[in-house]
Order: sequence, then structure tokens, then C-alpha cells
Amino acid sequence: MVHDCAFVGYELRRELLRRGFEVEHYFFCGLPKITTLEMVYRLKRANCDLIHAHFARSALYASYFSGKEYIAHCHGTDIRHGLSFLQKKCLKKARNVLVSTPDLLDILPAMWLPNPVDTERFRPLREHDGNKVLYFPHWYEDLTETLTGLCGRFGYELTTREAMSVPYENMHLFLDQFDVFVDRFSVPSYSKTALEAMACGIPVVGYRHDLEKALEKLANGDERRSLAKWQAEKILPKHCVKKVVDQLTAVYLWS
Repeated sequence: MVHDCAFVGYELRRELLRRGFEVEHYFFCGLPKITTLEMVYRLKRANCDLIHAHFARSALYASYFSGKEYIAHCHGTDIRHGLSFLQKKCLKKARNVLVSTPDLLDILPAMWLPNPVDTERFRPLREHDGNKVLYFPHWYEDLTETLTGLCGRFGYELTTREAMSVPYENMHLFLDQFDVFVDRFSVPSYSKTALEAMACGIPVVGYRHDLEKALEKLANGDERRSLAKWQAEKILPKHCVKKVVDQLTAVYLWS
């Protein structure tokens, strides 16, 4: 595996290792142009049957120029704003193209591989019946000002954090401190962190909701439990890492 995005590769690799696959995970560090050339050299020397490139930029370019067989895994911002000539060339040569959210299928022909969630680690640890709301601002969307006003109106205590400021190995414990998770709205899909919050039994307000109406409604405990239950039953199952890797191993075999 080359590179990662939102720890998707991390979760996939852990499950693949449990199943007896040999998986090395390579990361970039430094200036993009230099590290991409270094990665090409590293991949050329790697003893592998297939490269799984996360993100359709440097990881994809290095895989293409390595001369080895590779799968392209697109995650969103790498393709949402258009494709360069080199991206199109690299995607065309890939043995298979995966996308992490179904809305990306409108951008290019591919297979949707749901973002994996380790439901053994991310699981309900308590009743989320308090008033603590969590929101991670993004470079492409920041609802902090709006949320501050709404949370004040409906009696919530708002916490905003940079997502990368929380070590991933502690993310399940961090999420468990909160009672409602507010996801992004400008992208028509749930983020991986939102899916992990659902797995912890936390109701998630996201792109399918009206933010103000949802927060007002979730002040009611019954409504909150109802939403958390619906999300756990209707959304989460397809994201269980074991089911996702079942699909991925089939892709590896077909490719």
C-alpha cells in the first residue's frame, strides 16, 4: 500500500494481515516532487504482486512510473475538482479503480469500496444522553460560527477540534466523550470519522439533515436514540472492516 487517507489504508492493512496477506505500507515524507521520485525508486525495488495506491496524485503517479501492476483508490479531494492529463493517464492504466464514497461514481467509472470501520474498537461504551456536541472544522468547510449560535440556543456544549490533533489510536475514546457528532455538509457523503462516531452509538448530523432542525430535534433523548439506532442498522453494516475487506480481496483476485 502506498500512502493513506483518513486511515482507510491502516484499517484495510490490519484486516488483510489478520487474513494472512503480506502487506507493506509506504508513506511520503518531504517535498512532493522529490518524494514521488523516491517512491518510484522504492516501488521498483519492492517485492510485491500488486500496489494499492491511496489518493490519485503522488501515490498514483509513483505507482504508474514504477512499472508494476497497481490499483488506484480515490478518496475525494484528489478528483472532485477535475482530473489532470497525468491523472487520467494513470487511472486508465490501473488494473482497477476504487472510490471511497458513492458520490465519486458521478466523476469517473469505478467501484465503490465503502470506508472501513473497525467495529470491535469503535463500539458503544455508554449512553450518549448528555449535551456535548463535537465538530471537526475542515479547510473546505467551517461551520463553527453557525454551530456556536445553534448550540447556545438549544443548550448544547460545543467542542471544535482539528481532526489530526487526535491520535487515531485514541479516536474511539475521544469520540466517546461526546453525545452528538456534527459532520460535514458540503460533501454528499458521511466522513470516516462520522461513521466511527455512529459505531460508538453517537447520533450523527450530516449532509442528509437540516442542521438547525436536527439539533433542535436531538435535544430529545428518544429522538437521539432513534437516530443512533437507525444509523447503526442502516448505514454502518456495509462499512464493517471485515465486509469491506471481503470486497477488497475479491478485487485483488479479479485484478
